[in-house]
Amino acid sequence: MFSFNLCFYLWLLLHLHTSLADVSIQTPEQGSSYSPGSDGTISIDLEWVDDTASPTLDQITYYTFTLCTGPNDEIVNVKTLASQITASQLTIDSSGDDKKYGYTLSIPKAVTGNGQYYIQVFAWLDNEGSTIHYTPRFTLQKMTGATSYTYTDATQPAPQTSIHYNDNANNNGGDNGGTIDTRSFTVPYTKQSGISRFAPMQMQPGTKITRTTWTSKFPTSAVTYYSTMRKSLNQITTLTPGWSYTITSGVNYASVAAMPSENGGWYNPSKRLTLSVRKVNN
Repeated sequence: MFSFNLCFYLWLLLHLHTSLADVSIQTPEQGSSYSPGSDGTISIDLEWVDDTASPTLDQITYYTFTLCTGPNDEIVNVKTLASQITASQLTIDSSGDDKKYGYTLSIPKAVTGNGQYYIQVFAWLDNEGSTIHYTPRFTLQKMTGATSYTYTDATQPAPQTSIHYNDNANNNGGDNGGTIDTRSFTVPYTKQSGISRFAPMQMQPGTKITRTTWTSKFPTSAVTYYSTMRKSLNQITTLTPGWSYTITSGVNYASVAAMPSENGGWYNPSKRLTLSVRKVNN
C-alpha cells in the first residue's frame, strides 16, 4: 500500500502543470462593509470574469465558496457557504466586453462574530485539478456569532493553481512538471470539500521537547455513513506534503574488523572448564 501511494504521488507530481489565474474577482470590493438584514442574513454578490488564462471558466465543473479570515499564511476556514455550484446555478452577464459570472452568497448572522473576512473561491475541473482564488477583504458587522476576529490586512491571500494535463491531449510529448502549493495544506482536512484533499503530516521534530502534555492539532470530527450507493466519487485522493528536511548519508570508510578468532574476542570453550569430565562406572 505504501509503495502504491508513493508511486501515485510521484506520478501526480510529474503531471502537474502550474497555470496562471483563471478567475478574476470583481466584487466584493476591498474595504466593503456588510450588516445583516431584517431576516438575519447578509447577502454578498460575488462577481468574477474570465481573465482568458488557462484554464478558461467554461472548463470549470463546479465552484465551492468558503468564508475565511486570518493572515494570508494562516487562513482560518470559518464556514463553507455554498458547495459544488455548477454553471447552471450562476448568473452570467454577456453585455459587456468581458463575460461576467455571479453568485449570491447568504451568511447568517450567527455564523461568526464581527471582523474582517474574505471568500475562498475553489474551482474544480474534472480530471485536471483545481484553482483557488480569494476575494478582497471586507468587514462583517452586527454579527451575533460567539467568535469575533480582530486581525486585519489590506491584501488577500495569493491565488493557487494545481492543474495537470494529459500529455497526449497536449500532443507535445514532453514532461509537464509542476509543484503543489504548500498553502493548500493549511486548510483543516475536515473543512475541505474538494475531490483532491490535502492532509497535514508530521514535520521534522526540533532538537528539544518543550511540551509536557499531548494535544490534538485538529478537533475531532463526526463520522457519517451512506445509506445508499453514491453515483459519483466524493473524494479521489489525499495529497500529503513532502519532507521538510533533507536526509544525508555517506560511505563508511572504516576498515573491516578482524574475525573474533583473530582479535581476541573468541576463545576455546575448553579453556574455561575447571572440572574435567569423568566416566562413572556403575
